[in-house]
Amino acid sequence: MNTTSAVQKTLKRIRGKNKGWVFTPKDLLDLDNRSNIDTILQQITDSNIVQRIDRGIYYYPKTHPKLGTLSPDPLRIAQAIARQKGDVAFPDGAKALNMLGLSTQVPAKNVYYTNFTDKTVSVGAQKITLISSQIKTKRVNPTLDYLILQALKYLGDGNITDDIIRKCIEMTSTKDKNRLQKQIPSLKGIWLSDAVRRIIQS
Repeated sequence: MNTTSAVQKTLKRIRGKNKGWVFTPKDLLDLDNRSNIDTILQQITDSNIVQRIDRGIYYYPKTHPKLGTLSPDPLRIAQAIARQKGDVAFPDGAKALNMLGLSTQVPAKNVYYTNFTDKTVSVGAQKITLISSQIKTKRVNPTLDYLILQALKYLGDGNITDDIIRKCIEMTSTKDKNRLQKQIPSLKGIWLSDAVRRIIQS
């Protein structure tokens, strides 16, 4: 592939992901070899099209009309790191509670669950921790059933109130309940299985 064509294809890939995308060279290796991709990334970084936020991690910056360039989403950073290892990354229980509206507390730590990767990295001022989780998934982005399981697991035995169950019932579709049903055999803790059954049997 000639240099001009490679640059165009790389830019098309990046812009197609929309602003806010965090990626590594591995996400582009189907376009050209690693050496050429590194050269292209250096060029478009120098042109301020993307930002290098850490070694081997790049950001297609998202901007705000008043705030200017926004910091990259920690979840997207975690997902990019996980993809390097052929893995996925999802919010931990504390973040899941917040995302589902079951808690207004914003987690202070950037902890994410993966299928098998354990790793802690510092990206700028942000510390990203990846931990292998009991709850496995092949999906690229977190779905409602996954977030509910992580939230319940985080709350723990004795802390899952009737109100939490009610809110989970209200937000789940038949499809979500079917997915939760399939997870029951792999769950550790009768209390967690019982909580899930209360949701799916409503």
